[in-house]
Amino acid sequence: MTYATYSPEDNKLRLYSGARLDAEEYAKVKAAGFRWAPAQKLFVAPMWTPEREDLLIEMCGEIGDEDTALVDRAEERADRFETYSENRTKDAERAHQAVARIADGIPLGQPILIGHHSERHARRDAEKIENGMRKAVKMWDTAKYWESRAAGAIRHAKYKERPDVRARRIKTIEAELRKEIASFTPDPKTRPIMQHKWNAKPEDPEVPHVWCGQARGGHWVPQEHLAAIEARAQRWIAHCNNRLAYERAMLADSGASDLLDKKPRPKQLPLCNYQAPGGLRIENIYHRGEMMFYPQVEMTQAEYARISADYKGTSVVGNSHRVRTMVKHSLVCVFLTDSKVHDIPEAMEPTPRAPRPVPTYTPRPIEEPTPFDAMRESLKAGVQVVSTPQLFPTPPELAQRMVEYAKIQEGESILEPSAGTGNLIRAIKDTGIFGVNVLAIEISATLCGVLRTVYPVTNGDTWNGSAVEVMQADFLNMPELNAKFDVILMNPPFENAADIKHIQHARSMLAPGGRLVAICANGSRQAAALQDEADTWEELEAGTFAGTQVRAVLLTMHRAIDNREPKPQNSEDVATNHGEKIMQDDTPAFASFADVEYGPRLDAERVTLEFATRSTRRVDGGRLSIEDSPLFGGPRQRGLFDQVSHE
Repeated sequence: MTYATYSPEDNKLRLYSGARLDAEEYAKVKAAGFRWAPAQKLFVAPMWTPEREDLLIEMCGEIGDEDTALVDRAEERADRFETYSENRTKDAERAHQAVARIADGIPLGQPILIGHHSERHARRDAEKIENGMRKAVKMWDTAKYWESRAAGAIRHAKYKERPDVRARRIKTIEAELRKEIASFTPDPKTRPIMQHKWNAKPEDPEVPHVWCGQARGGHWVPQEHLAAIEARAQRWIAHCNNRLAYERAMLADSGASDLLDKKPRPKQLPLCNYQAPGGLRIENIYHRGEMMFYPQVEMTQAEYARISADYKGTSVVGNSHRVRTMVKHSLVCVFLTDSKVHDIPEAMEPTPRAPRPVPTYTPRPIEEPTPFDAMRESLKAGVQVVSTPQLFPTPPELAQRMVEYAKIQEGESILEPSAGTGNLIRAIKDTGIFGVNVLAIEISATLCGVLRTVYPVTNGDTWNGSAVEVMQADFLNMPELNAKFDVILMNPPFENAADIKHIQHARSMLAPGGRLVAICANGSRQAAALQDEADTWEELEAGTFAGTQVRAVLLTMHRAIDNREPKPQNSEDVATNHGEKIMQDDTPAFASFADVEYGPRLDAERVTLEFATRSTRRVDGGRLSIEDSPLFGGPRQRGLFDQVSHE
């Protein structure tokens, strides 16, 4: 079934069709300005017109009243918008999760490395991440859009029902009514003229035209067309009267009919007519406090009446009275020679202007930042690209082992001379160590920028009282550093045996008792140059570094303490000197207490004697005494140590 309705609340026509319109009817409906609302399953016109009303009467026979109220329709609309918002929010979250799954496998801030084995895979992942981020941000913005539309639908419906808004709407309809009446009513003050019709041929005769319309909005109308214009206008007039009756009744129900009362005109100062041969000084209405000179001209009332209202008016003089003014090449004041002459009133002090009320605005609540806001900022920055063909980032598992071998203590200084993407720094941070100072040196400016972003220093702190300083430099050619470091962790480049030079150069920067943990290529040149100097030499499996089968070695070195104490002669001396290992025999040395073989039950005497007789280095690479070692960390172990040392 097809039927039509009209709602005076929004002045719209609606066409409900139970079946699909045929092509001819659809063309008529569309040409009349109706549009299809799929959610409501109806055709709606933005406003009433006689032509649209005629079309609906032709199709449906009559036009009924709309059953649903404006607020009800707004609530239904808001429900639809909220559903749209929820769906788009779910889409945004799914896109965000897809991006997270890809991004979690990429170190934070790592750019695409041109020439690196990971470049193709990284570019593909970066494209997927960027597309996913764009989709997530777009879906989130769409969700927020529908959310605001839902709130706006309810707010708009409530706004239109406000009494003051309804009163203004009534005045608008009254103005429309006056316009329709003036469209076919000739202006009695304007005489008809003879002229050709619009688009008439030159040989066509001239016909009488009358001026119709409101002031400047009027136009010349052929007199013979007035009847047709009036017939069409009468339908608009009837429609406006019906709307006015409805709106006035609704306003009366709300008890606000007084809003339609005419406001009293503001009290005007008396209008005076007197001679001022020397002219008058009148305040400039556009620049308060500035005075302008008005010369005076004389004319009759008839001459003044013939001047267009656009070129005449009144101005205030002395805050006590008004005088007539006009534009005649310049602003002048007017004295009417055939009108009553008044005495010149005395000037008065200006009345202080009441202060304008300051509008109050309710600020919009500040929304908490969301992950989608961070995505939007990341999209602005774009994908970072850097050329680093010799960069092989340290795998996280290997970086963790290197940090464990270094045995970093609180307050120590650490050097990372080939920082790259910062995997070694990340491993240091993951230990939770407190108060270390890390100097990261990297030759690539782009990677340095990434590291400074990932590890910012705020008030001298990056994490847990630790600070990371990033320096862009070529490690082999940089100026010599004055500082010495307690720990050096490094994964230098392997090309042309550069790892040998890097490790040897870094070793010179170790402080006494310092430890160096490095990765180098497992080649003959590296073995000849570094293996004899290394404390440990651990061959890594092929494929440790992604994208290459190069074989590498994990090595450790240390720098002994220069000021050694006298050589102990027996276990008592060893215990007295807290296990300082300075024996100079050919027995292999222990790098730390962890290298001593001992059973489940600690034999303190055996451990002490073995260190005294087999070691040439201080406990834990010259950094700790026996008593400070983790092996003697408990009360029972310390008691055994004291017993052995005094036997």
